[in-house]
Amino acid sequence: MNMNELRRLAAKIDQHMQQLSAQQVNDAQAIFNRMMGYVPDLHKIWVGTSDDQLIALSNEFPGFYRYALIMEEAFEAERNKASRPYDGMARCSEQHRQQGAQLLTTAATLERGYQAFRGSGNLQVFQSQVDELGRLHRQWLSDLESFKSSLRAQGTELKVLEYVNEAFGRLAERIRKLAC
Repeated sequence: MNMNELRRLAAKIDQHMQQLSAQQVNDAQAIFNRMMGYVPDLHKIWVGTSDDQLIALSNEFPGFYRYALIMEEAFEAERNKASRPYDGMARCSEQHRQQGAQLLTTAATLERGYQAFRGSGNLQVFQSQVDELGRLHRQWLSDLESFKSSLRAQGTELKVLEYVNEAFGRLAERIRKLAC
């Protein structure tokens, strides 16, 4: 991945962090929950940059830096726990991990899109784009159900299914509220 693509990803994260700040969402846990869809993008940046490039992106995009810091602190806190409820659970297949990442990315796109149109104040002007977001939202819900069905068919542990339901349930509810 080239630096221009990495800058584009960092800029998207920065933009959403600015939107959250404008909505006075400043609590690290709230940001963590609202920004889960950006984890795949953050990972691409994390593994695709040198230390100097990461510093440059952090300096150029302060919202990206704040998000990366929040995620790093959350990861460290989770890693340092003596035990976690998911310890010992079998990992999902690579295909399911990729599907989950794509669902998170699409959820982030939906959230950003609905927030942008709501922020414009006049949804009528953007009706065709809002309709397209509605189509994407319905497709996302369908893909999410297919993902869950596939996990169940594979015999995925009940605890994993509960985590998937909880995490994606929160996302689905936020998107539903934005879409209304």
